[in-house]
Amino acid sequence: MVKGLIIAAPKSGTGKTIATLAIMKMLAERGIKVAPFKIGPDFIDTSHYEYVCGVPGRNLDSFMMEDTFLKWNIKRGVEGRDCLIIEGVMGLFDGYGDEARGSTAELAKKLKLPVILVVDAKGSSQSILPLIYGFISWDRNVMVHGVILNRINSTEHYNNLKNKIENMGIKCLGFIPNLKELSIGERHLGLRMGFERSSELDGGLKLVQKHLDVPKILSLIESSGMKLVDVDLPKERDYPLDIYIAKDRAFSFLYYEHIDLFKYYGLKIRYFSPLEDSDIGQPDLLYIPGGYPELYAEELSNNRILIENLNRLSQKGVHILAECGGLIYLSSSLVKENRTYNMVGIFPFKIKMDESLRNLGYVEVYIQKDNPVFVEGDNFRGHRFHYSSIVDDNVGDIKKTYLLKRKDKEYEEGFTIKNSIASYVHINFGSNISGFLRMLDRLMAVREKTRGLKEFI
Repeated sequence: MVKGLIIAAPKSGTGKTIATLAIMKMLAERGIKVAPFKIGPDFIDTSHYEYVCGVPGRNLDSFMMEDTFLKWNIKRGVEGRDCLIIEGVMGLFDGYGDEARGSTAELAKKLKLPVILVVDAKGSSQSILPLIYGFISWDRNVMVHGVILNRINSTEHYNNLKNKIENMGIKCLGFIPNLKELSIGERHLGLRMGFERSSELDGGLKLVQKHLDVPKILSLIESSGMKLVDVDLPKERDYPLDIYIAKDRAFSFLYYEHIDLFKYYGLKIRYFSPLEDSDIGQPDLLYIPGGYPELYAEELSNNRILIENLNRLSQKGVHILAECGGLIYLSSSLVKENRTYNMVGIFPFKIKMDESLRNLGYVEVYIQKDNPVFVEGDNFRGHRFHYSSIVDDNVGDIKKTYLLKRKDKEYEEGFTIKNSIASYVHINFGSNISGFLRMLDRLMAVREKTRGLKEFI
């Protein structure tokens, strides 16, 4: 059995992340080793967990992950830890489609863990009571054990609400004061990354701890118990492939469960920085994830030696997989605030940063003919979230090897030139482990064939 709890809210923007970080920090300072998780596809919240808990945060997504992979991910994440703390996604019952697939409530019922509801109390008195009661009574199989009130103006404000809430038989587990120090800071994709943490935020989290009912929260964790399923992924062999992953301030949208998956199957991981490195050698797979390349456009554009080397690798047929921010980087240029920055140029289209959101949501990815990395006929799940768009007319001339489906819409994407693929989709490999293994088999066959030719020559 594993102890833990889930932090949820009625909607986004009500203080889940601050409450989660404060509870994680409170536990860590008491010597309790926390396994941190985030429900949904968010890359950013998990980057903050690592700074508080000392281990990378992981994502849990029952829409984008096969059930076996989700259980394996939990099992790997809790190894050597004392408890798990899970931050929910959006509102408690919000998910994909009418069945709320991937919602916090769905996972709470599956894991049978207690839930703390974080409620924004600013400007509220009596009206907050039916809101809380409704969320607790809507589905009694979701075990909401108490609430934390956010944006409280004074102790008097909190005590007044606490008395009313506890008269309904619901526990109040503390509050978060209404202070600017508790703002993590936002940009177009959400909160700022963990490596951009401010001393103000750290001080704010310590302040929040003073207003939490620590004994009640510790008691709730202690009384919890989630049955841990001893599950492993199928493994017939190791894959000693060289995978080079872009990772720096510009490219940081990495799922740690992907890194763990690579290690589990024997891939040899090497990180490189498109901002600082010049020569990266020749990998079996070059993986450029998402991030904020637009914030570092000038620095990326000025690293001409690496840009030349990346073009050389692409021309030689090295397999390259670029996602979202990676697509921006491999384009010919990026237009931002009326300035144009030259990018790598493997794909001959321009990207323009927009002020409004261009795409958001889950998507199914069906692999089409001539895809150089994945196997035709396989399908994966992923998500898109971007403020940029392709602005060139000649994009129609580029081969596309993904068919994307979302609800009743479908269209081709997955721009492919030689063995390079660029897409706005962040694919989750845990959505199809068999397809992921077929991808590794294909890359191993290429590696072995190339090595054999070299030995023959």
